[in-house]
Parts: sequence; structure tokens; C-alpha cells
Amino acid sequence: MHKDSIATPLEPFTPEEESALFDKLDVLSIPELENYIGLAQNSLRNKGLEPTWRPRVAIGLQRAEIVLVREAAAQALRAEAPPPEVPAPTKAKAKSRKKAATVVAETTESEAAEPDGEAETPEDAE
Repeated sequence: MHKDSIATPLEPFTPEEESALFDKLDVLSIPELENYIGLAQNSLRNKGLEPTWRPRVAIGLQRAEIVLVREAAAQALRAEAPPPEVPAPTKAKAKSRKKAATVVAETTESEAAEPDGEAETPEDAE
């Protein structure tokens, strides 16, 4: 088994490092969180892990468990909530389509009656 090669003890997380770790854990999906938790638990049981890493792994494990519980609860709430009501289509839309089709048909007929789109002028009629 390979041991960590760090000879000097690691300092505890700085607030920035801890915040960055928490931000990364907050965006993981439930399967990813479960995987992270399993890996962290294995790391803590591993006797080859340098003791200086244990506090960091333990902090990540605690946060991942909290996020997992929060995500599982949110997913359960989403499953319980009824789907948003979708209003049924109204007949007004069908009427407006008919009107639009009528206008298009009338426009097409008037253009067909007037070749090249030019209207007949009184001078042309004489």
C-alpha cells in the first residue's frame, strides 16, 4: 500500500479552501455525493492515509452527508408536489388561425387578380 509522501503536517483548511470545497460539494448530484461519501469513508478507514489528511477528509465527508440529506429531501418534495397545471388550449386560438387564414387567402386572391402586384389606375381603364 502506498503511503502519503507528505512529511510535514497539513494545516487545517483555510476559510477559502473550505468554502471552495463546500461549493463543489453543493453542485454534485445524488449519485456523485453517494460516491464521494463512500470514497471518503474508505479513506478514513484506510490505515495508510497520513493522519494529517484525516481532518480534511472528515470535513468533506460531513458536508457531503449534509448536502446528500438536503438533496434527497428536495427530491422527495419535488416528487410529492403535483405537477403545475397546464391550462387547456382555448378556442380563441383556433378562431384567430381561421381569421389569419382568411386574411392570407384574401390577400392571395387580390394579388392573383392584379398581375405583377400593380393596381389598375383610372388612366389604364380608359
